[in-house]
Amino acid sequence: MLAQGVVFDPSGAATPDGATASVNLGRANEAIVTELHGKYFTQCYRGNVYLASTTTAGVVIPIASTLTPTYSLWNPAGSGKLIVPIVTLIAWNATTGVVGGLVWHATTNAGSSISTTAPFVAFGTGTPVNANVGSGKVSQLKAATGGTTTLVGASTFYRNTGIGVTSVAVTVPGFQTLRDDWDGSGILPPGNAIHLLGTTAVAITAVVSTVYVEIPL
Repeated sequence: MLAQGVVFDPSGAATPDGATASVNLGRANEAIVTELHGKYFTQCYRGNVYLASTTTAGVVIPIASTLTPTYSLWNPAGSGKLIVPIVTLIAWNATTGVVGGLVWHATTNAGSSISTTAPFVAFGTGTPVNANVGSGKVSQLKAATGGTTTLVGASTFYRNTGIGVTSVAVTVPGFQTLRDDWDGSGILPPGNAIHLLGTTAVAITAVVSTVYVEIPL
């Protein structure tokens, strides 16, 4: 089987949807197949990438045994979508931290309703935004990035973020990068939820954003 392509500068042409095109080759006859504009560019361009963020005031991250998580992502049953997290970004904003780790807990069989007998007695406020600014697509994910969320029962451990909290006074200067790279290593199917929690009552107030892709089942 003989495969051929065309060597040309990809910035010099834009092929419309539905048109037939040749495989693009580089000057060394290498096939250009990924990372042309970053690996999430196409999904973002198509309006399938979203951000679920707290306000700039942030939220206090509670201990894992809590029934009142402050940052929760819920893919309701019947959404018809898979939620695939890309990265969660966490910025310390206030209060002195207590030593502990940040983890994700899960609530399975979370359904799609809120009631006194459902996993969610109450669900906080928050609206995901499309990463393609101005896109008309709306996410099916429910995000509790503020307000009050209440669970009927405790959630269960799902995964570690790899992020540890040390005791940091508000008077100590410096910059921190708290980044949980999912990169497709986790999936939130319909009828399930996850919560950002601490192995201890880490006490920090943090601004949190999760970037995720939403794809059909």
